[in-house]
Amino acid sequence: MATRASEQELVARLGADVLAGRWGAVVRKAVEDRAVVARDLAVHEVAAHIRPDLLAAVDELLERMTDLAPTLHQLDAALDPEAVARLDRRLEEARRQPDDPACARLAELLERQRASLVELDERRTRLAKQLDSAALAIARVRYETRRARGRRPPA
Repeated sequence: MATRASEQELVARLGADVLAGRWGAVVRKAVEDRAVVARDLAVHEVAAHIRPDLLAAVDELLERMTDLAPTLHQLDAALDPEAVARLDRRLEEARRQPDDPACARLAELLERQRASLVELDERRTRLAKQLDSAALAIARVRYETRRARGRRPPA
């Protein structure tokens, strides 16, 4: 797969904004690692039955990464790091108000908003770990295929 074609495919799949961001760099690196693995497997004398399985596993990991990257990009854009702190301050203010039904409703609303933000942040963290784990697995395969290429099979 040519580099230019790969870039066009990535833009079509992820969007230029995602590729330009933090997660796009991780996906690009994984695409590069996949290309090295494919070359090394073609050059190195790996058992024919192992080659397709290994490359298929790398492709599945890469596909998972391209599924996760846009979601992470959107979550990063939507989640302001200071939002929970601001909500906490507003919640504290609302709780300090005298017993007023309107203040109680506001406090309930703010608590629900805070819980939603925390849940979204936890989801973003889980997805980021999944993407990073897939990227590390692909890099590990690259490392191992490079290492195997340097070894000669016993005579």
